[in-house]
Amino acid sequence: MAKPIQLLAKSSKLLQSLADRGPLPISELAEELDMPRPSVYRLTDALRLVGLVSETEDGRSQLGLEVLHLARAVLDALPEAQAARDELRRLNRVTGQTVYLCAPREGGVACLDWVRGTRVSLLALSPGGVLPVNAGATSRAILAYSPGLRERLSGMRLVELTPKTLTSPEDLERDGMEIRERGYSVSNEDVTLGVSALGVPVFGPSNGLSCAISLAGLSEDILGNEAEYAAELLTSAGRIQEALKAAQ
Repeated sequence: MAKPIQLLAKSSKLLQSLADRGPLPISELAEELDMPRPSVYRLTDALRLVGLVSETEDGRSQLGLEVLHLARAVLDALPEAQAARDELRRLNRVTGQTVYLCAPREGGVACLDWVRGTRVSLLALSPGGVLPVNAGATSRAILAYSPGLRERLSGMRLVELTPKTLTSPEDLERDGMEIRERGYSVSNEDVTLGVSALGVPVFGPSNGLSCAISLAGLSEDILGNEAEYAAELLTSAGRIQEALKAAQ
């Protein structure tokens, strides 16, 4: 069983590399995977046959169209993504910023969906990506409203992504209190320098935390419009909560 599992792991890493970095030549994929080039050729050929990988005109490997089908199927199966879809688009249209939908998953907070903004493209998170629980607007909004998660902070590895990332349980507990008082989180360059975000929790039908939404962009844009953007986020969070209840 070891070889099939190893093959699946290599395939997953190859697809993730293409997702993170875009089209890559076989030489770079071989380095990423620590595999001989002939083995990488065979692996990409197999993935190409099932539509998960395609080839650019200059011979580099890139993600195939079948990935889009699988990604849409995953989103269609997530009640949070269905409930939030219209509001993500509305927030993007109103603000021009990148809008995220994230939810707690094993090991961190995962991006379920997004609508990219027009004002900044160098963002650390994209669909399928995961941030640590202590960094980012959605992560910290989720952490603030998750008592069980907060209780485990002292035993967790808290990653420092920038000098502004909160890495002590005491600072995060204090941050959580501030978030609960104002109703939203403020991520001030704690994931990417020059980029800030505001995040709001979304509660499910039983009033338990379901997910969180955020607006991210250049720090001067986000923090300069904090009150307006926070109000829009809170409005959207309320509508998403209603949609989740209606879908129950």
